[in-house]
Amino acid sequence: MPAPLDHLKKLLPPRILEIVERETPIPTIAARAGELAVADPGLVRADIGQISGFHPELEVLYGPPSGLNELRAAIAESWNLSHGLERGAGGLDRTNVAVTTGAAEGISVLFKCFASGKKVGLPRGFWENYLNGVALAGGEWVVIDYFDGEGRLDLEGLRRTVLAEKIEVLVANFPCNPTGAVLVEEEARALAGLIEELELLCIADEVYDRLRYDGVRALSLLPFAPGNVVTVSSASKEYLLPGARVGYVLSAKSELTDLVVRKMVRASSGGPNVLGQRLMLERLERDLIDLRAGREPGLLSSIRDEMKRRRDGLLQVLEDYGFGRVGRPGHEPQGTIFLMASLPDWWRGSDASFARAALEACCVSVVPGSAFGLEDAVRFSYGGMTVERIARLADNLHRFRAKTIL
Repeated sequence: MPAPLDHLKKLLPPRILEIVERETPIPTIAARAGELAVADPGLVRADIGQISGFHPELEVLYGPPSGLNELRAAIAESWNLSHGLERGAGGLDRTNVAVTTGAAEGISVLFKCFASGKKVGLPRGFWENYLNGVALAGGEWVVIDYFDGEGRLDLEGLRRTVLAEKIEVLVANFPCNPTGAVLVEEEARALAGLIEELELLCIADEVYDRLRYDGVRALSLLPFAPGNVVTVSSASKEYLLPGARVGYVLSAKSELTDLVVRKMVRASSGGPNVLGQRLMLERLERDLIDLRAGREPGLLSSIRDEMKRRRDGLLQVLEDYGFGRVGRPGHEPQGTIFLMASLPDWWRGSDASFARAALEACCVSVVPGSAFGLEDAVRFSYGGMTVERIARLADNLHRFRAKTIL
C-alpha cells in the first residue's frame, strides 16, 4: 500500500517545492566552513554575517537552520529510549529531527507543505492556532470526532467522515490540548492502521507525549505508521522552557526533516533560537543519563508527578463547584497541563461571559471553550497553579458563585 511520505515531493505545492529545490549558498558555505575551520584554524572565515571577534564572551553565533547537531542527536536518542526503539530498527538519528522555533513553527511549516488546497481534519477540541495554520496554508478545516458518546475510539465514524468530507490530512493531538485526552497503545495502533488504510498524511501534535498521568509510557503514532505520520513536539512544557521557543519535527523519512523542513525554516525564521537550544540540550542530557541506565528521567518525572498532584487537586475543586468534564466521555484528563470543564448550572451565561466575569472579579483566569470549538466550557491550565493556588481557587469560586446566585 503506498504511503504518502514515500512520494514526498509529489505532495508539496509548487511554491514550496521551489523553495526546497532552490540552492541556499549561505548556510551551505557556513556549514562547510565550520567543519574546515576545526581541522585548519588558519581558514579565514569571511562568510559570518554578524559582528564577531570583538567581544567573544558576548557573542551568540547563528546556528544551522535545522538546529544544533548535538541537540538533534540528543532528541533522537531520548525519543528512541523513551519509546523503546533502537537505532537502525525503527529508531531515529539526528537526520530524522529538525529543530524549529517552538512547536508552533513546526506545525505551521507542515501545514504549508501538506494542507494547501486540501481538507484537514481537526479534532473536536483543538488548539485554536490550528485554524490560522490551515488558513495561511490555503487549506480548509473540518472538525472530526475521535471518540463516540461512550468514550470509545470511533474508527468507523472517523472513516465515514474522512471519506464523506474528502479529508486528506489528519491532525491527531494526543495527549490533547485542551482536554487532556490520551490514547493507549492498542488504540494508537488501530488509529495508525486506519491512517494507512485511507492513505492519509497525519500531523501528530505530541507536545505533551511524556506528560501523561496514567502510568503509560510515552506513546506516539509515528512508529505505527512511519510512512504516513509526522510528529511535532517541543521543550516548552516538560523542560520548563516555553519562552526559549525550541520545538522539533520528527519523521522516519529524513528527506522531510533534513531537507524540506530545514529549507522551510531557513525561508521563514532563518533558524531556531541558539540560546534556547543550549538550555534544552543541557536539561535533556541530564535525563539522558537516566534513560541510558534504564531509569525514569529524573527531571521529567519530578515535573510529571507535580503536575499530576495539581491536576488531581483542580479536578476535586471543580467537581465541588459543579463543573463537569469535557473531552473523552467517561475518562479523566490524563495528559498535558490543561483540562476542559463544562460550565456549572449556577452560571447562566456563555463561556466567554464566564471568562470575562471571573477575571474581572479576580476569581480565576480561564480561556473560553469556544476558542477550541467547545462551547459552554472553559479551559483551565494547572501548569501555573501551585497547590496553594488551587486551594485559593476554591475560596474564590465560593465567593464568585455566591455573588452570581444573588
